[in-house]
Order: sequence, then structure tokens, then C-alpha cells
Amino acid sequence: MLNDLRRITHNFVQEPNLELALGNLVSDIKACLNTDVCSIYLVEDKQRLLKLQASDGLNPKAVGKTVMRFDEGLTGWVAERGEPIKVHNATNHPRFKQFTDIEEDVYSGFLGVPIMHRRQVLGVISIQQTESRHFEQQEEAFLVTLSAQLASTFANVSIRLRNVGQDSAVDHSGLVLQGVSGASGIGIGHSYLVQTKIEFSDVSLKKVAAPEPEKARYFNAVEKTKADIIQMTQRMAEQLPKDALAIFDVYQQLLDAASLGNEIVDKINQGWCAVSALKIVSEHYVAEFEKMEDPYIRERAVDVKDLSRRLLEYLTVQQGVKPTVPHSAIVIAEEVTASMLAEIPREQIKGIVSLKGAENSHAAIMARALGIPAVMGLRDVPLLSLDDTDIIVDGYSGQVFITPNETIVEEYKKLESEDIAFTDLLKREADEFAQTLCGHRVSLYINSGMGFDSDIAEQQHIEGIGLYRTEYLFMMRQRFPSESEQQSFYQQVLADFEGKPVVMRTLDVGGDKQLPYFPIVEENPFLGWRGIRLTLDHPEIFLVQVRAMIKANLMTNNLHIMLPMICDVGEVDEANRLINQAFNEVRIEVLEADPNAKLIKPKVGIMIEVPSMLFQLDKLKGKVDFCSIGTNDLTQYLLAVDRNNDKVASLYDSYHPTVLAAIKRIADMTKDAGIPCSVCGELAGDPGGAMLLTGMGFTQLSMNTQNVLRVKWVLKKAQLECLEQLVEDVLHCNRPDQVKFRVNRTILNIGAASLLRAGK
Repeated sequence: MLNDLRRITHNFVQEPNLELALGNLVSDIKACLNTDVCSIYLVEDKQRLLKLQASDGLNPKAVGKTVMRFDEGLTGWVAERGEPIKVHNATNHPRFKQFTDIEEDVYSGFLGVPIMHRRQVLGVISIQQTESRHFEQQEEAFLVTLSAQLASTFANVSIRLRNVGQDSAVDHSGLVLQGVSGASGIGIGHSYLVQTKIEFSDVSLKKVAAPEPEKARYFNAVEKTKADIIQMTQRMAEQLPKDALAIFDVYQQLLDAASLGNEIVDKINQGWCAVSALKIVSEHYVAEFEKMEDPYIRERAVDVKDLSRRLLEYLTVQQGVKPTVPHSAIVIAEEVTASMLAEIPREQIKGIVSLKGAENSHAAIMARALGIPAVMGLRDVPLLSLDDTDIIVDGYSGQVFITPNETIVEEYKKLESEDIAFTDLLKREADEFAQTLCGHRVSLYINSGMGFDSDIAEQQHIEGIGLYRTEYLFMMRQRFPSESEQQSFYQQVLADFEGKPVVMRTLDVGGDKQLPYFPIVEENPFLGWRGIRLTLDHPEIFLVQVRAMIKANLMTNNLHIMLPMICDVGEVDEANRLINQAFNEVRIEVLEADPNAKLIKPKVGIMIEVPSMLFQLDKLKGKVDFCSIGTNDLTQYLLAVDRNNDKVASLYDSYHPTVLAAIKRIADMTKDAGIPCSVCGELAGDPGGAMLLTGMGFTQLSMNTQNVLRVKWVLKKAQLECLEQLVEDVLHCNRPDQVKFRVNRTILNIGAASLLRAGK
């Protein structure tokens, strides 16, 4: 039966029309198991109801109309119990219920299996036989296996059947795809597919006798690609802030000889043709980036692929006539890139849909900077099925509506206008500082890693950088950056934020977040050689970085140094010893050049992200100047969940009561110890999370730039006493959903409903 399983699964996934796919599926199952009837029931959204969505054997007029509760009939019993049920004589069973419109009273043999995805019942597949039939275990196992294989498809490509009126006909056109939000907002328009003309999978490796002509071809392709990027930069200069525009600087850096260029030339010198050399080097870097744990760094694989494809097109002369862009374009691609967006007039882009990618991709960063709604990470969706169709992008829920009916369109047009008004409101209040309704001040900082935030630094309401990820500088090299290179890089960041604190995290790599030139192979990278463990084992790396930071700070004196992945006080002691050593070395150098110079030692703090530190907080007094909670890793380690593993990612939730209790414990203990403590994880950038953290007593939150205005807005509507009561309430909850219900209820009560979704 293995071949039948493969064939049926393949046919279902490849059919773009879900109604046809379901119809073919029930017919294939019926034929394969030699039964009289096969039917599929799907759970109505957020209700304990099953609706008949496809059948081969029952009354076709009942499809899309017959609805049953979980406590009705044998099919409902399958959904209620969440396990397979076999009945050889259904009509005599006490759970049998006759639904006259589907005409199933003539069938006796029954086998039903649930469609389960992440503990949730999505529907039921049932087969029936006219005569009494004892279905065999192999038949049950076949149906269970098929259901398990198709469950993710049902979860990600679901039908939302909406009634226009209470008695009106059902509209089967409303296909809804579920992804993740890349940029909030509502986009209504027509699909514009962007497909790459050639892929590296189409390239065969080939060697040549003469390297010089190949190098000339490569350099010519580089110059043409650089010219493209310059044009993109000029085109977007008036629409993007400098930090977002710096995405194209990254592209230029990748093209430089010091990045990809030297290695490609080396491969050509070894006898490979230009195309083969490009393939070898780019695929190596893509593979290395995709291994990284840090989602921001991991998304740089997309940039390398995008740039390499452009070079490949010039090397293979694949340019052609581009299709006409619709006036209201929803840009769709297997993997939307920043350069794709730069080639389309901004006023024509109404939304973005990327089958791959995440909120940290450059496309998502640009989308947020341009104010374009974006949904990323759709799965099991054939790209061509989205061609030439009307689409709505809901950047709040991560949903994409395909060929929506008029009722849905009108609903989203209203939400779109309300959303625009809300965004304008946020911008009008952009220059104000964050404080609660009762005047309690909360300092908002940003998380950064690219070093292109000078425009943001000028905004007074942003009070500094709470987390600067220095590893990005190391990732963009083919060797460890020198002390002078690091000093120059850090100096620019500190100068941009002169007068405001900049918290620079020391090198945080290791495990599966590898440097291309310093590979580490481990069976369990999340619990491996990473962060401070690596740099303490290699003090020559740590000392060079700290010396560069201290030298960069000479003119501005706004540097704070933060140590990542600290799990015991002994690591703090050793790191402090090395920092003191570096400081004294720099002090001697400075005083030799200028005996009157004054050198101020930067403040030193730690990230609290390893659970063991919860039991050593009282020992930090006198050893650190500050702490910052990294909620991402803290959540991951407390719940033992790999947040990058989609099979368990749903269990990763910073709203888990255990996580919140741990954060509250940190807040209380650091306050008692007199150690300033902030939060720099994703929870701080979530409006509801910011409310909870403020209620716990935190007065400094650091977040991605695009979250600042929303966090500030919700805090301005709340009373501190209300937030403190909310914290007390949620700490008595048992599950994350209970916490979220109370947080959302508070958001509604303070008049901030616009944060929960589009509209008011």
C-alpha cells in the first residue's frame, strides 16, 4: 500500500483547487480500500462542529451543508475521542444518528479516523460499506497513516466557508492560507508572481583550461550586479530610512572581494568555470547560514541566494522581458527578496506573500520600513496556484485570502481604512516618550545588529540600543575581524548614538550558530559550546573584541558591555578578569599617547537567559553593573522547546505562566540586589508582553524598531496599577492561553483593540 499512499498524498498536495483536491481524495481512498463510501468532514473554525466537505457515495447535495456536533453520530464520536473507531453494524450502534439529507442509513460497516495536527482535531475521514463489514487492521492503519501525512496540509491550507446571509448559498471560493506575519497591515490586490529564471540546481559543475576569461566573465557580472544595486538604492532612497536602506549596503559588501569575491576567484583559479565557482561558494555559504540558531543571521542565507542568482543570470545571459506589474500588486515568490521589492514601484505594491522566509528576512524588514503588509512562511502551497488571482493579505493574523468573495473584500476594505488611520495616529505621536496614563516612565531601546541606525538614533523617544548583536560583523567575514576593523565598526555605532547608552553583546556564536571559518560540529548545539563558553575558552578572541570596544568608546563614553549565555557566577568572574586586563592594556596605550587622557571603564552586565542563573542572582551584587533578560532563549530552555523546530514550535510561548513567573522572580531579586535589569527579548516588543513587564516593575525595554510605536501607544493608555493587577492575575494561570485571554481583555478594556488586529 506504500505506493498508494505516495500517489494519493502527492495528488492531493499538488492540486491547487482545494474543492477538487478533496473530491479526488475521497474517490482515491474509496477505490484503494474497495469500499462503497468515503467522506471527509472538517471542523468548523474554533467550534466543536463537523461539516461534510467531500464525499464519494453519500448524497452530493449534502456536501457543504450537513453539520454535526462532536457528540452526534459515529463520525462525531471519532472527533470527540480523537482516535479511530470501527463498527461492523453501524445502524445498531447506540451512537448511530440518522442524518436524512446525507442518506447514510443504508450503510452498516463504518471506519473513521481523526485528522490530527498538534493535538487538535481538524476533521474526520470515514469509509462505509453497505453490508456489515469488519474492516481489517491494515485498512485502519492505512487510513491513519494517510491522515497523519495530510494533517499539516489541512492545517496550513484550510477552507473558510462563509455564509453571505443566514440562508444563502455557500461560497467555495474563499481559500485561506496560513503563514506568519512579516509586516502588519492589510493589503488588497492582484497577484504578481516573481519566478527566478534559472536556479543553481540547473547548473552542472564544469572545469576549464583557462581561468582568465572566466575571471573576466565573473568581474563583468559583478559590475552589472553592482550597477543594479546602485539603481535600487537610488530608487528607494526617498522611501526608506537609512537603516532599512542599508540592506543594499550588505549586498554591496557581499560582492566585495573581501566577502564572496575572493573565494569565487580562488575557485576559478583552481580550474572551475565562473558559473561552477559561483555555485560552489554560494551554496557553501547558504548552507552555513541556514545552520545558524539566530533567526536574523539565518535569514542572511536568503541574501546570498538572491545575490548569487543575479550573478548567475548575468553569467548565463538569462535576462528577458519582465511581465507587467498590476496597479495593486500582491508580490508573490517562492522566496521574496529585498531586490525584488526594489524593482517594483512602491505605489504599486499592496502586499507581499513569500512561501519561504520569516520575520527576520530582509524582505520583511523592508516591508515593515515601507509599510507593506507581508505574510511569510506558507507551506505546501504550489506557487503557480497563486498566479493571476485576487488576494487579500492580512499581515496581523498571517493569513492570505485567495479569490475572496465580496463580503470578505468589503470587510477588509473597511479594516484597511481603519488600519491606515491607526498607523497615522501612531506616527503623529512618534516623538513622545513612553509613559503610562498615570505618568510612570518606561524607557524604550532598540535591538540592532547591522550598524546602520543613525536615522533612528536621532529620534529622541528612542533612548539607546539595548542589544547590539556584534556577531553580524563576524558573520560577514572569511576570517575573524581584526581589532582595528572591529574598532572602526563599533565606533560608528557608538557615534550614531552619542549621548545614549549602547549595550554591545560580546560575540555570541558557537554550536549551530557557526562562523564559516570556525566550524563546530556538535550533536546537541543548543546545549553546546556557544556564547561566553566559547570566548572564555578562546581569550585571544575575547580580548581583541573587548579592546576594540573600549577603544571605540574613547570619544563617546556610552558603551555598555554585555556577556551572553552566562550560566554561573564563575563565568562572570573570569570574564571580568579579562575585561579588566583589556581595559588596562588600552589604558597604557592611551596614556603613552596622551598622559592627560581620561579613560572611563564601560559598565559590564550579563544576559539572563540560562535558567541556572535564577538561583544565583543574589551572588551577582558587586560583580555586574546591570542585567538584561533574553526572553527568547530563557523561554526555550525553561520549556525545553527548540523554537526553530516546527513540530514543537507551538509549545514555545513566552506567555507560559512558568516563563512569566521566572521573569517576575528575576525582577524582584535584581531589585533587591540593587542591580538595574531590563528586557531585550521578543516579549518586550510585544504590546501585551510590554504591559506585563511594566507591571512587573521593569522600566527599560528593548525591542526591534518596528515595535516601538505600538508598545509606546499601549503603555500610554494603561494605568500602572492596572498592569500590576494584571501581572498578579496571570501568575495564577495554568496555561498560556489563559494568560493571553486576560492580556487581550485588558487591551480591550483600556481602548487599545487596534493592536489585536486590523480595525478598531
